[in-house]
Amino acid sequence: MTNAESTTRNMCALRLRRIGLNLACVLLATGCAPKAYMVLLEQEDGRTGSVVVTHAGRSASLDKAGAGLALNADGPSPIDVDPARILADFGAAMAAQPLPPQTFVLYFDGVGVALMPESQAKINDIRKIMSTRPAPDVSIVGHTDRAGDDAANEALGLTRARAVRDMLTREITAAVSVEIASHGERNPLLPTADGVSEPRNRRVELTIR
Repeated sequence: MTNAESTTRNMCALRLRRIGLNLACVLLATGCAPKAYMVLLEQEDGRTGSVVVTHAGRSASLDKAGAGLALNADGPSPIDVDPARILADFGAAMAAQPLPPQTFVLYFDGVGVALMPESQAKINDIRKIMSTRPAPDVSIVGHTDRAGDDAANEALGLTRARAVRDMLTREITAAVSVEIASHGERNPLLPTADGVSEPRNRRVELTIR
């Protein structure tokens, strides 16, 4: 039984672009003194990570947002970088960072593929968000409660994921990658005993990246 499907278009191009955007946190600039420098930028979640630069037998590290290193011929050295200069040198790259992923949880009415009314209402919200992303990466994972046997629930989870995909047919044509999968009853929001019908576990989780 198949429990996952995927459609991928131009993934190599997308991955290369995302790698490039990730490097926006640490970029080089030229034209000012020092001729080249590196600065660590804060991510959306507030983290910065760290980077160690080694050249000409010298090493230096960055672990604070806004901290910089001059990239000299004789090795890296710490520098103070004015926020206005960071914006001038890296503003375009910072603005080009991808939008954060968004996840929607859609609940089903009973044992079939009919959405609960409040979840059905979210479909239009999902359509609007997908239309704002020129090349979305979409993951749709179907889940069930523990009523019924394992195999039937695995199949039902996939049927639910496909049903949600079909509700978004027009928007999904722009996606570079669409993954359809079933977790069946294996990943409940609310753990229950086997055989228990639990509405919160009858769901599809849809993530747009």
